[in-house]
Amino acid sequence: MVVQDTLDKIESMVLNGDQNQVHFKIKSCIQVLRQGEGIIESFLKQEKVMDKSDVLLHIFGLLQNLFVSIDALYDLTKLTMSNKYSVNVNQNKNLRELKYIRNDIVGHPTHRTYSTGGVGFSLFSVPETSMSVITYETHFFKQKQHETIKHHIQTAELIEDYHLESRNIIQEISTHLQKQTFKPELSILTKQFFDGIQLESFDRHLLDKITESFQMNRDISKESHNRLLWRIELLNVLEKWRETDHEKQAFIQYMKEEQAYKIYEMSSDLEGIEPQYVKIIHPELLVSFFRFIKDDEHREKYVKYLKTYDHPYHQADIDELLGDAKNNLRVSKLLTWLERQTSEHRVFLIGSALEKYKNMSSN
Repeated sequence: MVVQDTLDKIESMVLNGDQNQVHFKIKSCIQVLRQGEGIIESFLKQEKVMDKSDVLLHIFGLLQNLFVSIDALYDLTKLTMSNKYSVNVNQNKNLRELKYIRNDIVGHPTHRTYSTGGVGFSLFSVPETSMSVITYETHFFKQKQHETIKHHIQTAELIEDYHLESRNIIQEISTHLQKQTFKPELSILTKQFFDGIQLESFDRHLLDKITESFQMNRDISKESHNRLLWRIELLNVLEKWRETDHEKQAFIQYMKEEQAYKIYEMSSDLEGIEPQYVKIIHPELLVSFFRFIKDDEHREKYVKYLKTYDHPYHQADIDELLGDAKNNLRVSKLLTWLERQTSEHRVFLIGSALEKYKNMSSN
């Protein structure tokens, strides 16, 4: 459960000044997190409910409570730490599924259209949903074929994972507020590491030193999904990634530079330092992909979920883009490479690079 005394401690540290806008925002976040525990306890007491209407009422109540509680964690972290690096709930599989339910079913159901005339959408499987398990289906209709993919989430596991993540996040907030100053060394170390990466030198010892410095100086739990630690994990994945194709090798080097620069930016932000701007050159495969999307920008809507290997629309969107890229050798190579990945980290790394088209097109 959310540690109530830690919330009390946070409240005492930040709500002792002017009753301004920030004061009431923080107070609201803490209140939501406290009330959320009562709603979860109430849900757990109703495990014997069988009537489908009652089941759905309780399930929707649980889901809405978790949506609001996770939003409160994001807002509380931003308000007290000036960033959201401590919140990275999407690294938890069940909480990532919760996001899919929020975006594609409960919040604003997604109706996906494809150039073949097909559609895709998701909905609850009411007969299979109970107090102990949430089941939803993703349907694809393409060229008279109907494919159904079912997803099951155990409510007890979902609640347990929420409690684990919220405990770690709230503890990081409390620790941050109790620390008066932090030595400005992390940004120096991460810049040094980034400079090495640009020279195609991966200093594992230095990266370990960065990890240790961050965890020790800020009392970060080893179970934490803190975004800076997660980016370091991605860098370790990239270092072990081997390809024989030169264009893929160049793409991996680009991803290393992107992630190394990201931890430099984040560490500078944490220490209140303006990071130096460095332009990272796009590899040929990525340039070809950006050009491919720009040639027909309706394709852009199929890029968003490429980085999420277990999203209901991930494979269907790859298929859609591959169908359009039949005569584009580089784009076909890149998308096929992505499709063959079985590691969620690798999928995220490639997909995130492809998603940068969104930032390019908005400039």
